[in-house]
Amino acid sequence: MKKAMFLSQFLIHSRQVGSVAPSSGFLARKMLPATTPWHKMHQIAELGPGTGVFTAYLEQYRGPQSTLYLFEKNETFRSTLQMRFPQLPIVDDALRLVEIVQATGRPFDLIVSGLPFANFPSELQERLFRTIHQALAPRGVFVAFQYSLLLKRKFAQHFRTLDIGYTWMNVPPAWVFKCVRLEQKSAWEPRS
Repeated sequence: MKKAMFLSQFLIHSRQVGSVAPSSGFLARKMLPATTPWHKMHQIAELGPGTGVFTAYLEQYRGPQSTLYLFEKNETFRSTLQMRFPQLPIVDDALRLVEIVQATGRPFDLIVSGLPFANFPSELQERLFRTIHQALAPRGVFVAFQYSLLLKRKFAQHFRTLDIGYTWMNVPPAWVFKCVRLEQKSAWEPRS
């Protein structure tokens, strides 16, 4: 069911939906390994959760002190997410990250992204990267996957990269970027 719905949404909205299939559990574990310091994650955002693969993973591991916000533009996916995760707030646009920071008074400690940046026009990519950077806590982490290294330079213009990984265990295989704000260390790095 999820795969068929994902494929149909890809065919209808190929600029917004980056793949023909939902992300794998392998990709979720690559993006958020067992060493993730969940106790330091008080405000979490997931951008482009689709059918909720990463959402289920985040729900399983995040601490009771944390709040998870989902940002999903696709109406069909939003409806599915509301049924699966009725306890989670769902926002209709990732460009509204800063609104949530202003409303809660708290920046995001972790922003997990499934957005297909390479599918977006350059202006939208730029706006999203600036918004994510602005919404990220000083020691927060931005984790995103992409299907190529095409935007590696663009990531580097906005964030300091902690790690770039790769997994074959996804359809299609994916690159994982773990980043922090240019001027900061992250909660995942030891303090010097």
